[in-house]
Amino acid sequence: MTSPIYVLGHKNPDTDAVCAAIGYAALMRSQGRSRATAGRQGELRPETAYVLERFGVDVPPLVTDVRPRVADVMTSPAVSVHRDHSILEVGHILKQHGVRVVTVTDAEGHLVGVTGQAEMAETFVASLEELDHVYLDRASLLRTLGGTILVEAPHRVLENQVMVGAMEVDSMLKRLSPGILVVVGDRTDVQRAAIELGVGGLVVTGDHAVTPEIVELARSREVMVVSVPHHTYTTLRLIQLSSPIGQVMRTEVATCRPDDLVDEVREQLGSGPTRSLVVVDDENVVRGIISRSNLLRTARQGIVLVDHNERGQAVTGIEEADVIAVIDHHRVADFWTRNPPYMRLEPVGATSTIVAKLFEEARIDLPAEIAGVLLSAILTDTLLFRGPTTTAEDRRVALRLAETAGVDAEELGNAILKIASDVSDRTAEQLLLGDFKEFTVENSRFGIGTIETADGSAVLNRRAELLDCMGVVRGRGYTSVLFAVIDIVRERSTILADGYAGTIATTFGGHLSDDHTIELPGIISRKKNIVPMLGDVARQVGRLG
Repeated sequence: MTSPIYVLGHKNPDTDAVCAAIGYAALMRSQGRSRATAGRQGELRPETAYVLERFGVDVPPLVTDVRPRVADVMTSPAVSVHRDHSILEVGHILKQHGVRVVTVTDAEGHLVGVTGQAEMAETFVASLEELDHVYLDRASLLRTLGGTILVEAPHRVLENQVMVGAMEVDSMLKRLSPGILVVVGDRTDVQRAAIELGVGGLVVTGDHAVTPEIVELARSREVMVVSVPHHTYTTLRLIQLSSPIGQVMRTEVATCRPDDLVDEVREQLGSGPTRSLVVVDDENVVRGIISRSNLLRTARQGIVLVDHNERGQAVTGIEEADVIAVIDHHRVADFWTRNPPYMRLEPVGATSTIVAKLFEEARIDLPAEIAGVLLSAILTDTLLFRGPTTTAEDRRVALRLAETAGVDAEELGNAILKIASDVSDRTAEQLLLGDFKEFTVENSRFGIGTIETADGSAVLNRRAELLDCMGVVRGRGYTSVLFAVIDIVRERSTILADGYAGTIATTFGGHLSDDHTIELPGIISRKKNIVPMLGDVARQVGRLG
């Protein structure tokens, strides 16, 4: 199966992470990379949802784990047969496809068993022990023999026993029983005696003519008569191979699901007699098969990282993926790739600015809806061009995007800010983790959440519940947890801190108030103002022991 190439922003994605992924995936597709698909690592913020809805762009799928799955390496579709297929037909299918095992399904594709060379060999050995016993199914028998039906007798029951009419009539009659299938040549006396006894059917070999009298007698006694072109030995072999595969298949089947991790399946197939697993969905419908040879395939998920390049921000399983590109506007951190990726890093206010420039450089026209979401991301990440990371390139690109999208940038930015500032329906956890990033500096692990708003008072009025939530989050192994309430209009930040709050206040040049807040005028950027100070905080923490 062919997997998509996921374009992913960081965990707890902001508008830039989502919109840059959408834009870069669109660029890749326009350049022939049809499998490029934008994804997201978390729930959308209300303002991001507004942007996508306003410009008619679909919400990217949630992607939280890119470790190889069974669906990435399995053989699909699996070679399957119906339970009513004859052993002979299944043998032909095995040979045609060059496989040892096939799945057996019902009419709706549900798994009922597996069969293959091993089961056929067992059936052959068993037939040597009871030469005259074989499971007879009328439809399968007639299909396998390929003869001419002279008398159908559909209501006559066939017993699972076969006899060759090669002896004297008297001797044969002692061994015949009603319902038995008799294989006979052109001996009319044997044919008549068998019919009169009420056998299940006659198979006349060698393409010998059957007299009208025998046909009429069989019709009156409701005994099936079939004429076949094969000689007796071949006919017997075909009868043995006419049994439905459902009678000899293995019903205890080892299975797995398409979403199961390859590593987990590898353990099942790594040792012991199990050589393959049938892949079924939740309805037990066969979706494929995975064997030890499938595990030799390279099944690394193709990934493009946008708006981040830190391992702590990357999707689970990134170590097992193939990172093919990184598009970012942050510092280069603790990240490594298996192969050399395409990298585009620029010190601009938003990753979406870079994505828009890549469209320019490739001379590919931006669709209006893509221009709209990229513009929205630039407006949010530059804090409506008030942020310290804003550059002339952000303003230039935003102007062009506004023209392409046919919108007023100031009106769009204010609409987004208004939605972002409404926190009435958000829990403290949603506020803290909505834009939460993790940073490891000098063996200290920091978690920093931010929220940009036109009026920070609505958030700060909930400082008590926010601090309680921060304490819970800090218990997950963080040295300190910070929450920056960024007031865009007043161009200031108020930081709540749990863990070494006094040290953080001193390092940032602020004062820790009795309500555990630190007022920082002029600081409105996590990337430019807060993160660079973490090294000093970590060193102070180290000295404190």
